[in-house]
Amino acid sequence: MKIDYMQLEFIDLNLRKILQDIEKRFGEKTITSLFRIDDSGVHGTLPLRGIDLRCKTLSHGELIEDWVNKRWQYDLKRKEKKCCLFHTVGKGYHIHLQSHPNTERI
Repeated sequence: MKIDYMQLEFIDLNLRKILQDIEKRFGEKTITSLFRIDDSGVHGTLPLRGIDLRCKTLSHGELIEDWVNKRWQYDLKRKEKKCCLFHTVGKGYHIHLQSHPNTERI
């Protein structure tokens, strides 16, 4: 199933732009998680500020993580925070994308 995520206005605009950048550079990806009811983090906010993408290949995930974080800054006041994390939370590796009201393209 495919969807035009650029029309999903409940997703933060910068987060949609990050998805668009990834798709243009690396091709179509599968979104595995969007909004989560009762989530206290970026997956539970509106506009939505957290999206997970399927990625099981370590080298590809690390490449995307590095590529995104060289192009997007999560928050200029908290430079340690990143827009893209390739990680696992115990259920397998995936790409986690996140945005903040202060997220900017570098």
